[in-house]
Amino acid sequence: MNKKLFIQVILFLLIVIFFVSFYLIYFKKKSEITYEKKGIEKKVENIIQELSYFSKDISGNEYLVEAESGQSNAENSDIIYLDKVNAKIKFDKNQIIIVTSDKAIYNNTLFDTEFIGNVVISYDDHKITCENMKATLSKDTAILSGNIVYRSQFSNLYADFIEIDLKKRTSKISMFDLNKKVKVKHLKNGIN
Repeated sequence: MNKKLFIQVILFLLIVIFFVSFYLIYFKKKSEITYEKKGIEKKVENIIQELSYFSKDISGNEYLVEAESGQSNAENSDIIYLDKVNAKIKFDKNQIIIVTSDKAIYNNTLFDTEFIGNVVISYDDHKITCENMKATLSKDTAILSGNIVYRSQFSNLYADFIEIDLKKRTSKISMFDLNKKVKVKHLKNGIN
């Protein structure tokens, strides 16, 4: 092989290696996050930073869901997996409920959201913490579960499960273990 051809082959290989490396480093690099929900693992791609979803229903209620980052579900484009979530729900003429959580699964068609991990719900002087909250706005229900602690200026409540009918404004509170009871601790006597 002559010297000129040998140098051309080496330069060509270096250029190919450079472009392949550049492509793999900058274009093919995809972050993957795995979300676990009831034993099912979902792999998602395409990270989006600083997401915000806003919707308004026919009753005038407003829903704003914001997240530091999110990823779409490759199998269902309506599902978005969110991280570090902050939601504001405006009911009844400017009364706002604020929900924060580590993660959430958001349906951008139905506006249903499942908040997962360190869920905190604040409303006026009321504060609820729990492990999960599934706000199914399409059915006007919210389900809270796992180590629920409700705090107000008058009392604290400890339970495992709360089902709320958002339209009727009623709730069912229970424990997973039927032998255990919901605990209510009154902080002040009198008005409660």
